[in-house]
Amino acid sequence: MYDIVVNSFLGACGAGVLTLLVLLIKWFVKKIRADDLTIKALTHDAYYRNCHSLINKEVITEDESDNHDYMWQAYKAQKLNGTGKKLHEQIIQKPVVPNTD
Repeated sequence: MYDIVVNSFLGACGAGVLTLLVLLIKWFVKKIRADDLTIKALTHDAYYRNCHSLINKEVITEDESDNHDYMWQAYKAQKLNGTGKKLHEQIIQKPVVPNTD
């Protein structure tokens, strides 16, 4: 009788732990997806702000060009829409001048 009670208790504990693990994994996956969307939104916003600050300039500095390229790489890695590529192509056509520090 004692063995049946112990085995039933251990089985219930095992099922409870397994349920807890499944719930934890589901929460973690949901959190990762939310974080991914947040990163995409922030990358998109920062990239567009950068492009619109450079688009009307006749020339851009080396620092601006390097910064834009860094942001473009992050934007491209996120596999966001094609509008960013069109903006990038307009920016890289601009003449680059030395920094005036």
